[in-house]
Amino acid sequence: MMTDLPGLRAPILAPARPAPALPRRLVLAAPALLLARPLRAEAAVLRMVSPWEFSSPDPVETGYVLRRLGIAETLVGVRPDGTLRGLLAESWSVEPDRLTWRFRLREARFHDGTPVTAPLVVRTLERVRPLAESLSAIPLAALWAEGEREVVFRTETPFAPLPGCLTDYAGIILAPSAYDAEGRPQRPVATGPFRVTALDGIRGIEAEAFPEYWGAPPAVRRLAYSAVPLGETRARLAEAGEADIAFTLLPQAAERIQASGRAHILSATIPRPRMIVMNLRRPQFADVRVRRALSLAIDREGLAAAILRHPASHATQLLPPVLSGWHDPDLPPLRRDPAAARRLLDEAGWAPGADGIRARDGQRLTAAMMVPSNRPEIPVMAQAIQAQWRTVGAEITVRPGPSGALPGAIRDGSMECSLLARTYVNVPDPIGTIIPDFTGDRQLWSSPGFDNAEMLDLTRAYLGSFAEAERAPLRRRIAAILQTELPVIPVSWFEHNVAVSPRVALPSVVLDPFEQDYGAAGLRWA
Repeated sequence: MMTDLPGLRAPILAPARPAPALPRRLVLAAPALLLARPLRAEAAVLRMVSPWEFSSPDPVETGYVLRRLGIAETLVGVRPDGTLRGLLAESWSVEPDRLTWRFRLREARFHDGTPVTAPLVVRTLERVRPLAESLSAIPLAALWAEGEREVVFRTETPFAPLPGCLTDYAGIILAPSAYDAEGRPQRPVATGPFRVTALDGIRGIEAEAFPEYWGAPPAVRRLAYSAVPLGETRARLAEAGEADIAFTLLPQAAERIQASGRAHILSATIPRPRMIVMNLRRPQFADVRVRRALSLAIDREGLAAAILRHPASHATQLLPPVLSGWHDPDLPPLRRDPAAARRLLDEAGWAPGADGIRARDGQRLTAAMMVPSNRPEIPVMAQAIQAQWRTVGAEITVRPGPSGALPGAIRDGSMECSLLARTYVNVPDPIGTIIPDFTGDRQLWSSPGFDNAEMLDLTRAYLGSFAEAERAPLRRRIAAILQTELPVIPVSWFEHNVAVSPRVALPSVVLDPFEQDYGAAGLRWA
């Protein structure tokens, strides 16, 4: 049922009703998207679909949905070319001590009309910082407001990536009216160019242009967003003219839509590798020789060509060339060599049993592989890897499920391995994700149990350096360690396919490789 937000105007949309243009099985698969059907008569409403549900009002959990839609903003943003830009912060500077950072706030208002102030920003960041992946990496000594317009950070050690860390979606700034009496976020009252007018459970958001927005007003005045986890359903909606922009499409569906001429397809490689994470505390994966063997058993080129329909997307290392500073073309590429894989497993003491599955000290080389069901290509890839690993004596059981279950399984130790798609640009510099993934013991989306003293030293040196001449060789060495130690096993790079309706002016669509902004505020009607 559509929920009208207290204090905001009535819902834009009529109640949901069946959409005859869609087969019944698709209607049942995505009931929330039936909101879009009445919009066909309202040409001024932009209809967007993606896999991502707004399952929690807490920015730490789903702030990325609000940020991508242009509903909420962080202090700092990132342009598609990777350079930083001011959002709620109009400027910033670091003092000569390299410890004190000052962020000057622009004059902005929340969607309830109240002003954005420095004390409020400080309270927001203090609440989310311990919980947020990139913000928690800041070695913060103190955080305070000076007057109404200046936020000051003081770090314990020099920390060059600090502005980039403030692009973390958990750091979106909400109004005081967004919180309940206990300080828990309840309503998406933010500062972006669009403000929410109604919510439909966890799958529907309606919004309108915010007239008091500090920046340029959007050309599109109203939008309706629906979360549709099934990729084929998103594709069918694009084909049926039920969605103006459909994100994250399977390559096969993108080819079909392009051939039909019913929508345009845009594609871009983004820094979201598909990779296998493993519990390195378990004997199956603790030995680097086993990890190298499992990597050698994977036919990446075959997976990229047959399943992803994009041969160039096979991963030769963790990060793709689009991140030129972190992709080292001189590294020996990941390759397939099953014979070398068997030799490594023999060397590591894993001997084949009667059924062909290897064992060592009574422990079979088996594992359950968790896979997210909201990325339809990943279960198929996992089944192919299952067959490829079996040829070298390793057995996995593929277990599809919700992607949100993985962090809990990593925390409680039940995760054995998982094939997932992991973004390395939660903040513009991948170091913000590399640190929590490969140093310390607070992994959320990576392999627990990786302990490499050199990696820790390299990341500390990188964080403290403000000179590119110093940082470049550190990046190359970090990439080399990831390539040789394989704490995660890269499989493919991610090609983001988006369907765009003829109603939308194609030149106005910008695909953000950092996945921070769907660009709704810059879209124009055709």
